[in-house]
Amino acid sequence: METLAAQARTLLEKWGVAPTHASFVESIAKAIPILSILLTLIVTVNGISSGNPVQPPALEQVRTDVVNKINYERNLKGLISISPELELHTAAQTIAQRNADSDSEEKVPDPEGNLVVLQQNLPYSNTNADTIVDRFLNSEEHAELILADKYDALGVGVAYKDERAWIVVEFTKPAGDSVESTE
Repeated sequence: METLAAQARTLLEKWGVAPTHASFVESIAKAIPILSILLTLIVTVNGISSGNPVQPPALEQVRTDVVNKINYERNLKGLISISPELELHTAAQTIAQRNADSDSEEKVPDPEGNLVVLQQNLPYSNTNADTIVDRFLNSEEHAELILADKYDALGVGVAYKDERAWIVVEFTKPAGDSVESTE
């Protein structure tokens, strides 16, 4: 994390931002995932208090929040952020929808040996990045996968059925370094 902070500080100074401002910018960057989650919570609570039924969070918001939370956790460990990839989002979404339709988590084949797939389901009222990522991080095996240092990209899929959310997170790794995992 110190290396990333030093690189960011150097770039900010190069662009004319004073070091005191660089610390402020770093603080704001760390707060973005938390602010996104708080906004989702506020909208949900507002819907409940106004008498509107709770609706599942929008797919794009969950994707963005999960990607931000994963990268936040990785940055805390000094790892680089992973970029989301549309193709992986699409593949993860397809699996999540099949899981929701069948009420089970499918085994995902990986003939090239470069894919890591994490899966879970939970009540859609708990469909937020903190709950999703923390559940993965509470499993030693899944935490090791999320915090591995050789990922190229990630994708997130979320499907809803009967007030449950089916979550799929896919990571790509260079061929030959992959381990598949499902929860």
